[in-house]
Formats: sequence, structure tokens, C-alpha cells
Amino acid sequence: MRSVISRSADRLLNTAALDRLPPVPPDVAEFHASIPVVDLLVGTVLFRPGLLARRRRGHVDLPRLLEGGVDLVGFTIATRHPDLRGTLSTRHFWSLGLPARALTSDMAIAGAFIDRIESWAGTSGGRLRLARQSKDLPVGGRREPGGSVRAFIGVQGGHVLEEDPANVQRLHARGVRMLAPAHVMDNALVGSNTGRRAHGLTAFGREVVAELERVGIVVDLAHMSPAGIRDTLPLLRRPFVLSHTGFRRLSGATSRLPGRRFTPHNRNLGDEEARSVAAAGGVVGLTLSTLLLGADDLDAVARTVDAALELCGPTKVAIGSDFDGALRMVCDVTGLPAVTARLLAGGLDRKTVAAVMGGNALGVLSQVWSAAADPATSAPWRRPAR
Repeated sequence: MRSVISRSADRLLNTAALDRLPPVPPDVAEFHASIPVVDLLVGTVLFRPGLLARRRRGHVDLPRLLEGGVDLVGFTIATRHPDLRGTLSTRHFWSLGLPARALTSDMAIAGAFIDRIESWAGTSGGRLRLARQSKDLPVGGRREPGGSVRAFIGVQGGHVLEEDPANVQRLHARGVRMLAPAHVMDNALVGSNTGRRAHGLTAFGREVVAELERVGIVVDLAHMSPAGIRDTLPLLRRPFVLSHTGFRRLSGATSRLPGRRFTPHNRNLGDEEARSVAAAGGVVGLTLSTLLLGADDLDAVARTVDAALELCGPTKVAIGSDFDGALRMVCDVTGLPAVTARLLAGGLDRKTVAAVMGGNALGVLSQVWSAAADPATSAPWRRPAR
């Protein structure tokens, strides 16, 4: 009975448009296997208690991650939805098997989900390995015999901090390595692009951004309001990401709906925002959501990658699928080799495709994690003059 809600939500929300994927030419399959493949954001932990066994539904499990050639995946945690009251969170999280004691606070919920991800790794027989330092990151696409996937932990929504900046360091100690101050609703740090006020970065938000950079947690601007992005960019001194988005020019230019905040128009990036993020040193991760791409095929993925390359440049584009994030996707994770094939067929060179599929994301993670200060002994980063 406890799992009825989570199973129903998973079945209804985490669907894919392409049941059958086009065949991948052998030389492209070999190329895909030879490059690092990174997905910055996957929400599987928020919809099912298990990862290790293959499933018919949803977008991600460990066997399919291996089949899709994924080397590194970011498992994201969210502690409230669809609003700051967490109207649906308690019953949904309870149905996933989180104990009652874990539902008493945002930090407790985050801790319970971290425990679950760690248990997946611990019982995987080495097929899932957690990455917490730059030395844990994959060097290339060729895996050790038997195959394994590396994973890091991210959080969406700065309300997880419960208005205490010391919780940044506590999350780092638990293995969190990426954090988005915003999620689908406004909070005490910053407005959301789908929030009611969509306000800018607050004084508390500024404090948190500085602390994230100090301890070595990658700052993620996904879900931030345009005002929040504008306020945050001048503060950043480390590489950062905007982990998962589409572009308003392709989906959302005319999609404002009265009374509904989560629309492609609000959720997607405008051209100037994309250019500003890239110019400030950020890498933009591209979703595979049909809603945000504006269509339900691999051509839509290719159009979005082309737009990102035009707006941001070849070193500033990555994949942040948002698989198992309550949205319909073009494909599940086994479709990533087909994505590689479609990008090559569209005329992109192999160096650019390798960068988009994983190289650029690895660059950000490696630089931030390598430069992390020791939270116990180090002062905040000394911000250099631009």
C-alpha cells in the first residue's frame, strides 16, 4: 500500500516518446563507448526505492545506465513539491518508504535520500560508485571489466538549508556536490522562473552562493528566475552549471497560460540569459523533456544542441536530461547512443559531440572539486578582480 502513490506517479509521469530507437551504426557505437558520457541531473531517487534491477517503466535504472554508456550521473534530491508547503511531498515520500522520522525537516529528508543512494552503491557489487572528489571522476569512456557507473549527489531547492548557511557544509560532508538554490517555487534564497514572484537573489542567497563555492559544491542556476540569474552571475568565481533547460526560441515563446506558472515560456532560457551564463563561465545542460524541447523526437534534441552551440559555444554545452523528473522524455537513458548518432549525422564533428556528451560537464566538476577548500580549516575564497 505504501508504494501505490510512487508507482502511480512513476508510471504516469516518467514516460518516453520513442519506444523504438533507430539503430546506431557500429562505428558510432564504438565512438560513444570511447568518450565520457555524463548526465548532470536524474531524479530517479524521488520516484522509486530501487535502482539496481531493470524496470519496464521510467527512464533510468542501473542496467539501462550501463546499456546507455553512461559514465557519470548526477542523482538529484528535492525535499518539497510542488510548493514550499510541500503539499504532495509527505505522502509521496512516505510511499517511497522513507521513515516517519525522516519527514520532519528538509535536511532530514535530504539525509534519507542520501542514505538511499549510498545503499544503492553499497549493494551494487561495484557497478555503482559514488564520486565525491575529482579523482573519482571518469577519465574516459572505457570502463573497467564488468562495467560500472559513477554517480554524484545533487540537491534542487535551497530551502533544504532551512535558512542556516552552516547546512551547506553539512551537506558537503554527506557527499552533496551540486546544489541549485532555486527549484520550482520561490524560496528564501532566490525566486524561481516558475515562481509567483520570481524575485532576485536575497542577502541570504548571496551568503549561500559564497559558501557553496568555498566548500566545493557546484552552483547550479537551473530553475532560477531571470532576476536571480542576473544577480548571481557577478558573484561567481568558480565554474558553474545551469544543469537542465531548453530554449524559449524553440519552445515557449508564446506559451504563457493564465494561472499556470510551469510553462515552457517560464521554464526555458531566453537567448540573452544563455549567452550571459556562458560568458560568465557556466555550462548549460540540455534536457530531453519533450515539453521543453518543443517536440518528441531526436531531431528536437539536435535542434536544441545546435541552438546551445550557437548561443553558448562548444565548450559550454552539456546534457542534463532530467530523466525521472516527472516529465515526458524523448527516450529513456538507453537512447543516449542514438543521441550521439543523431548529432554526428547532423554534421557536428566528433570533438564537439564528445564535449557535449560529457567532456564539458566533467571539466566543471573537476575544476570545482579540485579547488575545494577544506571546510574545517580554510577561509572563504578570496575573489579575484575581474
